[in-house]
Amino acid sequence: MAISFAGGILAAHEIPLHHHILIAGLFFSIITSLISFLFYPPRLRGYCLLFIFFFSGALMMQGNPAPSRLIPLATRNRKALIEGTVGDPVKVIDDRIGRFALYATALCLPEETVPLDEQIMVTVYRNLPELHPGDRIRFPARLRLFRNFNNPGNYDYEGAMKLKGLTCAANVSEGTRILRLGPGRLPFFRETVEWLQRPIREFFHERLSPRNNALLRALILGERQGISTELRDPFNQTGLGHLLAVSGLHIGLVAGVAFFLFKWFLFRSYRLTLSVDVRKLAALLTCLPVICYTLLAGFQVSSQRAMIMVLAFLGSLILGREREVWSTLSLAGLIILLFDPNALFSVSFQLSFMAVIGILWLTPAILNRLHLPVNTFPAKAPSRNRLLDYFIGLTAMSAAAAFFLLPVTSHYFHRISLVSVPANLTTVPILGIWLIPLGLLSAVIVPISTEIAGRLLQIASWGLDIWMSIIQFWADLPWSNIRTITPNLFEILLFYLFLFFAFFFKRCRWAGTGLVVVAVLTLGDIAYWVHAVRFNKDLQVTFLDVGKGNAALVSFPGGKKML
Repeated sequence: MAISFAGGILAAHEIPLHHHILIAGLFFSIITSLISFLFYPPRLRGYCLLFIFFFSGALMMQGNPAPSRLIPLATRNRKALIEGTVGDPVKVIDDRIGRFALYATALCLPEETVPLDEQIMVTVYRNLPELHPGDRIRFPARLRLFRNFNNPGNYDYEGAMKLKGLTCAANVSEGTRILRLGPGRLPFFRETVEWLQRPIREFFHERLSPRNNALLRALILGERQGISTELRDPFNQTGLGHLLAVSGLHIGLVAGVAFFLFKWFLFRSYRLTLSVDVRKLAALLTCLPVICYTLLAGFQVSSQRAMIMVLAFLGSLILGREREVWSTLSLAGLIILLFDPNALFSVSFQLSFMAVIGILWLTPAILNRLHLPVNTFPAKAPSRNRLLDYFIGLTAMSAAAAFFLLPVTSHYFHRISLVSVPANLTTVPILGIWLIPLGLLSAVIVPISTEIAGRLLQIASWGLDIWMSIIQFWADLPWSNIRTITPNLFEILLFYLFLFFAFFFKRCRWAGTGLVVVAVLTLGDIAYWVHAVRFNKDLQVTFLDVGKGNAALVSFPGGKKML
């Protein structure tokens, strides 16, 4: 059902159906499939259900967005006087340029004030004032549309901004022209999150060094505004970029620690152990810290998806269906796409789900190869053996996720980290056992006792120093990462087909035929690119889109290039 629903979303995205007759046709197809589902024999009902979800996914993509009053002005790069409320902390670039999202509430024209309900991205180039989320401001700005560079393989900047719900950009050349109007009104949910985050953000700023403040804000509050390019580079080089975004790993660690503590505490009661299923009760109680951490982390899109995935798994524990891991993962994906069909096209959604698929599919195969049980935590094993099993399991999971994501990470990031597995092995335990627990505990204790919270924060800061030293060690290795080719969709598909047929090679006869076909197609693909690059007799000149400038890439016969 999840795959069919995603297929419908993808089909509608590639072939937009704006005509009312076609939309009516989708409604008719859903109703027809539903009637067929009720009257067909049981063996055919499954196919009807798949059709229902496919057409429903296509229909979800047909919504018409509300008309924007700013787009006509942005199309002509017009100046405008905007009023609104600062939506998130200001990101400072190169110590002078500020960027933040704004909930625009009014467009001030000479003859009238037009009410707005849009989000825009504001960039201040000089004399950046001190602004905080919730501040109501008015300022003159030049509006512009988000535009992509027209180059092959370019980053879809327009799509990324659309996924964030941003209408257009507003450039403010002089920050002194920004007029503060007092406190503004954020959307209720965003205001609640800001009420939770502000005292913790201020406490971190007072007690931590600038680097550790930026890191802990990213890990605990989900705010990456303070992460500079220099600070991010070691994470990118070692394949640890996912550690800086509150996602499945962080919320999964919180869920794991909370579940362990709840279960340990509940098992202290002999009467309670006899009367209820302690594991199910612990799973139910774990839902609360998972939701609270997601709220504390700003309830951003990536953390929302991770929360849904973790809650789906906890729900499977409560229902006694924890072994139905594929159904649980599919249910999580279906819920996320029901709320936001465009999530299918975001990089974070693709990486998150494909990493989990790789872990669920390949980790048992790796452990079986090592002649180790898949369930690596026997109840009565010695502590030393359990610790060894933990690290072996973590290694297998990291290797499975990294290998399965290989073509996708090459496609999006154009590089492969060769130290990803040992880097994850040496940093994830520190993150899960030291940084997140102490950071969260200090955040919770801030309203009660700033002194105790400060002590805990100091210990967390020591952990951050050790953590960054380890990450920097792996990043400084000359072979830590390599640049790679950018595979296209056909080549990515070949990789996963090879993996699929290789997995079933010893079990099914048809897998051997599939491997031969994949090998022939791969050789054909290699031959095509060798001929196109090395034996092409044509001179090709590509004029690159670099904004306000000129750039030409000259490809000579034989593969030489000149920029």
